Amino acid sequence: MDSAKNTETVLALWQEWKSGDLSKSRSHFADSMAFFLADGSSMMGPTDTLMKGMQAYRGSFTKMEKCWKQFCCVKCTDKNENWVAVWGNEIETNQAGEVDTISLQETWRFNKEGKVNMMFQALRKGVPLLRRVNKLNTEF
Repeated sequence: MDSAKNTETVLALWQEWKSGDLSKSRSHFADSMAFFLADGSSMMGPTDTLMKGMQAYRGSFTKMEKCWKQFCCVKCTDKNENWVAVWGNEIETNQAGEVDTISLQETWRFNKEGKVNMMFQALRKGVPLLRRVNKLNTEF
């Protein structure tokens, strides 16, 4: 197990994503990043450049809910690396008002300075039960 500090950082990043203002997020990242996203795409390069793209993507949603379900912080002793894995749900509303729910698993790597420098993501779209609950919630 590793320190809970890195877990607190990832949960802060989830909150900042939810709020839609990623300006606070920059301080949590190393100068260069690698993101491997669930759709098979990846983004690598200077963090400032990647942050602009992430902010534009987040801006395509009018509302975002995030709920973490489980997290685990570990230290990989043979490589001296610190990782946080988090599982949760994201409920996103696009510009057209369409709501979608995804179940996420993300794994975040931290460098020696305690900054995120890599993230892997997996998801399951259209969680049927959550989609029904969201539909019911919007009808009331």
